[in-house]
Amino acid sequence: MSILNNVSLLIEIVGSLVIFGYCAAGFLVFVTQQNRIRAQILVANGSLLGLSIKLVGAFLKTIELQSWNQLALFTTILILRTIIKKVFQKQNLLSKKEMA
Repeated sequence: MSILNNVSLLIEIVGSLVIFGYCAAGFLVFVTQQNRIRAQILVANGSLLGLSIKLVGAFLKTIELQSWNQLALFTTILILRTIIKKVFQKQNLLSKKEMA
């Protein structure tokens, strides 16, 4: 395994931990404060941040793309993450409007 793969894996793990941390914070806000909107905003913001971090890890892996299958897999992952990110952004906007 190359150093680039190790770095890429570490970055993706950090992204996952960010998402997990924000989800846990959102859960705590919901349980302790009964504030669903604030909890949703926390989870959406954390997911956006975590997905952005994970995207960096995925981009690092592209440096070693050597076949069409690897390229297709990367493209699929990139498209899915982009769609999920847009959904979270839209939910975040809706939650902020609902909160105001």
